[in-house]
Amino acid sequence: MPRSYALGKRAVQRADTRRRIIDAAVELYQEHGVTGTTMLDVARRADVAPGTVANHFGSAEALATEATAKILADLRLPSPELFGGVDGLEVRIRLLVRELAAFYDRGETWYRVMQREPTGAEAWADAEARYYLELDTLVRAALGPVADDPDAVAVVAAVLRTWVIGSIQASGRSVDEAVDLTAGLLLAWLSTRT
Repeated sequence: MPRSYALGKRAVQRADTRRRIIDAAVELYQEHGVTGTTMLDVARRADVAPGTVANHFGSAEALATEATAKILADLRLPSPELFGGVDGLEVRIRLLVRELAAFYDRGETWYRVMQREPTGAEAWADAEARYYLELDTLVRAALGPVADDPDAVAVVAAVLRTWVIGSIQASGRSVDEAVDLTAGLLLAWLSTRT
């Protein structure tokens, strides 16, 4: 008699294996970076055969792309829904700066990992490109009616990059002080645009 298969159970097992492989890759990237991690390392950490990793992802680059996408998702970049029901440019800008400061704080260790990588690590470049697209959407949502001003979008996005808030903190300010100073700077400049 032919062996019967439970396709639903098999799909769950496949999804679980894929998740374990991605989780293993994320752990190893934290420890050794993308370029310092091989598919064999990932297979060992995930406790699967090397061929299983290749079967699920095809290449180290494809695995790295999915793993860095998971890292970015886990860091929880705020979404434009953050501004639902929030009126007033000042309130939205202050909320944007506060939420991005928290995002940067959550991602600080990953930022250091990324900085250790050699220039041109494709997976990080892809993740960074996704981040900038999402940041642009977020900034436009915060700006509301000013979102049609390309200079406003460019300036707000540039000021909100991690090194501005971090640089203010490095001068001895608390996170709250850095957020207030950054928001004040943006609001003062934006007042000249409206």
